[in-house]
Amino acid sequence: MSSHSIAIRLRHCIHRSLTPACCADTDMGKHREKLARDIAFVLRCSGAATLSYLAGLAVGLPHPVWAAMSGVIVGQEQLGETRQATVGRLVGTLLGVAVAVLVGGLTAPLGTGVAIQIAFAVALCAVAARRYPVIRVCMWTSPIVFLTADPATPLIVVGLYRGVEVLLGGTIGAMLHVIAEAVIRRIVHHDRA
Repeated sequence: MSSHSIAIRLRHCIHRSLTPACCADTDMGKHREKLARDIAFVLRCSGAATLSYLAGLAVGLPHPVWAAMSGVIVGQEQLGETRQATVGRLVGTLLGVAVAVLVGGLTAPLGTGVAIQIAFAVALCAVAARRYPVIRVCMWTSPIVFLTADPATPLIVVGLYRGVEVLLGGTIGAMLHVIAEAVIRRIVHHDRA
């Protein structure tokens, strides 16, 4: 289903849910917009989780759990907040993956256990997150990379999987928010016309 057809379906669903059909009263118009936003939030969260999971499977990710999670996590109340959360999540994830791969690569040959690797990686990420709070996701991305690794898969591949999952889910979640906002604007504009 294309993003255009999703937007049309979302618009029709929201428009049918809102009564009366015409709002001359500004309080009723505000109520309709709030209801439209409530419905859109539920639909985009559910859609982001589902579409991100399916997209992860379609591109061959072995465990697209973080695609589905990221699709939901980036969704905020306002579009600007969703943009900021998406950028922060993507940058933080890239940093967390890079730190995990670097720490793992440097400490594994020394026989260092996962707990010590997590401690070093999270400490490094916490330094960055303290300075730039929007990228705090880096602090839990590193442990996720270590904890989802298996001996048969190089750590860099595990990191790439986690990064692609977050990129995919975050992008889908943000795109659905953009579509929802466009549909809501059309409904509100239609009501005011």
